[in-house]
Amino acid sequence: MSEVKVSARVSVERLDGALGAVVQGLRVSDYTDDDLRELADSLLPWWDERLVLFFPGAHFTPSDQSRLARCFGSKVAATTETASENRNIPTLRDEGFPEILVIDSHTPGFNPHVTAVWHTDVPFIEQPPKASLFYCEIAAVGAGDTMWNNQIAAYRRLSKPMQRLVDELEVVMGTPPQTGTHVHPFVRRHHASGEKSIFANRGWTRSIVGMSEVESRHILEAVYAISERPEHVVRWKWTSGDGALWDNRYTMHYAVADYGTQHRRVRRATIYA
Repeated sequence: MSEVKVSARVSVERLDGALGAVVQGLRVSDYTDDDLRELADSLLPWWDERLVLFFPGAHFTPSDQSRLARCFGSKVAATTETASENRNIPTLRDEGFPEILVIDSHTPGFNPHVTAVWHTDVPFIEQPPKASLFYCEIAAVGAGDTMWNNQIAAYRRLSKPMQRLVDELEVVMGTPPQTGTHVHPFVRRHHASGEKSIFANRGWTRSIVGMSEVESRHILEAVYAISERPEHVVRWKWTSGDGALWDNRYTMHYAVADYGTQHRRVRRATIYA
């Protein structure tokens, strides 16, 4: 599909595959707050359909990242709405941006394998975030990609009997004692289209409410066998200066931990409805 202009300077192109679109030409500092919000509104239909928007070469400053994130939600935080559960990951609080989390591979004790699993962000609270706006300051060379997975497409691939089963179930999300836990529906509906989406993943789902450990484990594994299929995936190769906005409600993501001792530094702003 060819690029579609959404403003004089900004265009969007739909990626092939299950999800993703590329936004070209955005320079946040060129816009007033009102104009930036108007531009964000023009991107909403693309985001609603494609679930992840990529901003190659956008070079977001922390201010840019914070301003753009606030166009897509009423609250922005480092991890939770109170920024109280960021697992000791540093923020840009000292620079005036406590809502921006910094994930740096050269931080002492950093473990890239923590996020090298299919997961969503902060599902262990009552109202998980709607989105994250991510920015790559320093990209690893030839490594450190991120993958996103369309969980609406995954739900469609479930058999009708499995769909009927999971439609009625709830799951426990969280990993105590590192986080609290919260119960959520196994399936949620897209806020615009009404399509159903799986909301369970290896990273955070502990069990299915009301089932034995063996029942829960086997049903979850059966769903994961479908939901993790590569046909539902887009994989982004980061270049320093790239950004991405993903919908946390209907996707899950996986940070590929293949960059060894290379320096990789990224920033994340978590967006709430």
